[in-house]
Amino acid sequence: MMKFILVSLLGAISLMMDLKLVWLLSGWMVIFLLMLLLTGYFFLVDFTFFSASLGGDVLSFSLVLLSIWISVMMYYGSVSSVTGNMLYFNVFVYMLMFILLVTFYVTNLLSFYFFFEASLIPTLLIIMGWGYQPERLQAGIYFLFYTLLASLPLLISLLLLYWDTGSLELMSFFYTMSMNYSVLGLLFILAFLVKLPMYFVHLWLPKAHVEAPVAGSMILAGVLLKLGGYGLMRLLPLCLSGLVGLKGLLYGLSILGMSYLGFMCCRLNDLKALVAYSSVAHMALVLCGCLGFSLSGYSGSLMMMISHGVSSSGLFCMVNMYYERSSSRSFFLNSGLLLLFPLFTLFFFLLCGANMAAPPTINLLSEIYLMISILKYDVLMLLMFPLGSFLGAVFTIYLFSYSQHGANYLGGYSILNTSYREFHVLNMHTIPVYLMVLKSESFMMMF
Repeated sequence: MMKFILVSLLGAISLMMDLKLVWLLSGWMVIFLLMLLLTGYFFLVDFTFFSASLGGDVLSFSLVLLSIWISVMMYYGSVSSVTGNMLYFNVFVYMLMFILLVTFYVTNLLSFYFFFEASLIPTLLIIMGWGYQPERLQAGIYFLFYTLLASLPLLISLLLLYWDTGSLELMSFFYTMSMNYSVLGLLFILAFLVKLPMYFVHLWLPKAHVEAPVAGSMILAGVLLKLGGYGLMRLLPLCLSGLVGLKGLLYGLSILGMSYLGFMCCRLNDLKALVAYSSVAHMALVLCGCLGFSLSGYSGSLMMMISHGVSSSGLFCMVNMYYERSSSRSFFLNSGLLLLFPLFTLFFFLLCGANMAAPPTINLLSEIYLMISILKYDVLMLLMFPLGSFLGAVFTIYLFSYSQHGANYLGGYSILNTSYREFHVLNMHTIPVYLMVLKSESFMMMF
């Protein structure tokens, strides 16, 4: 772990030297180095934090790397759009990163709940402090109360579980899997279904995405939605018997919701809203993979979370770059962009290809694994799953073609109005999606 920290530190310093961004050392880099040191201290020293041991596996380590990657990209992607005191923005970004790192490594369920809820605070402050429209207050309230109300049954369930077993250490339940938690089944997973989010409890997501600044949208789509999938993977085995009657309902609701959202995305005229709704459709597949309780389902869900985290973060970053130039997210005002920013069009095409699971991205491999898991549950899913996947390709092609082709409305902008920072951010989102498929065995979950 110390080698990983040193390599990350040297890579960040060399990158800043190459890009001549030494001035960034004054603010965010100090906080970033502090977070790395604190994280290394957690991993290298044997102690308990709020009576919680720290441990990790493939699932935890993959999401920790995703959190660090997206957190650094958050800063680079929002340097030109964040106004006001940058110090507070830096503090909130890396406070959120540190909370996420601890969340993915704790093995005590109560501590996991604590950090799961603590991630709301810096995210809410980022949305309400640096959002674009007055509606950000309403979006922040939606985001806060949806998660808090759904998390209260989880807290009550954890207290009842402690009353019953005398322990909340996750590892201790692997030896008591025969215990019946059927009453607590839905209460256990309700908080994670909202966080994922599942269709019917997803209304907070489009509002939060549309009103958040680019940094808030990137961390929401990149990491915070994955907290729902991570919690499902950890806690679903504890309430397996309670989901026997609900499994078909959740499967059907996810697949039908994925298809309905695909139809709805085909008529949207807001770039950011379309990318936000596509996140709900992708997370429906993650839920189906978690409910499959199979190696292919869990491995596909992990690959989908990692690939979607990087590709959707890149799409939000791309939409923000267009918004900074046209001051609008409308399709009608952002058309014919191929003539103005041809190099942006290349990156936009690559990210849209990843969003619709085109080869050779890891998104395609994850959808293949998830399709195997879904068809294992019921062959009748073969009637609905291809429709949802096809509609995902339809609205992604619609997003690309309508914005890049056609008559240009804003003829005053030129390709000179770009920067190396923006190309660097887009490269750091595009390259991992297309190269991770060469090392896909690293995401294979083992039971």
